[in-house]
Amino acid sequence: MLPLLDAQVRLILLNHIAVRLNGSDPEALRATGIQTEELQRLRALSAADLHRLAAMRAPMIAIAVDGHKLKAGLRALALSHEAKTLETYFIRHGASWRMMKTLFKVRHKLTLQRRREYGVRRPPGRTPLPDFPTRERVWRVWAAISEPDPRARYYQLHQTFCGLSLEVLAAVVSEFENEQ
Repeated sequence: MLPLLDAQVRLILLNHIAVRLNGSDPEALRATGIQTEELQRLRALSAADLHRLAAMRAPMIAIAVDGHKLKAGLRALALSHEAKTLETYFIRHGASWRMMKTLFKVRHKLTLQRRREYGVRRPPGRTPLPDFPTRERVWRVWAAISEPDPRARYYQLHQTFCGLSLEVLAAVVSEFENEQ
């Protein structure tokens, strides 16, 4: 248990308990070790009395953290951050709006908005493909990447061919996939 000594944090928690009592869920609070009579007295306190109680050191208020759920939350946060970073990378390196929609579920308008935010300019019209030997090399590298996630595959492919936009790389991959 981690003791809480900050009066403001203690006030927020005591207020939360008092509000939760109004929601008539005393069983969950009793499970924390608070007795029924104390719950009733806490419920009857005014805001000023709650403030004074929070400033006292006597009522021990501490928190317990579920380590497994914290670990899962941190992992989900890291995955979300990684996905956002990859999404930004794709926009900055010339992914088409169709590619963004397919890989990241980002709408066309949002892709255009983010391009403007990042200062990414795309020439109008169809993007020209590289010469045939370069396209063959792109296809060979694409086929050699064993990663099943298309986002990661395109990222790795772009790391090899950083002079080409992701839109061009996707067009080359699509061209060869359609031939097979």
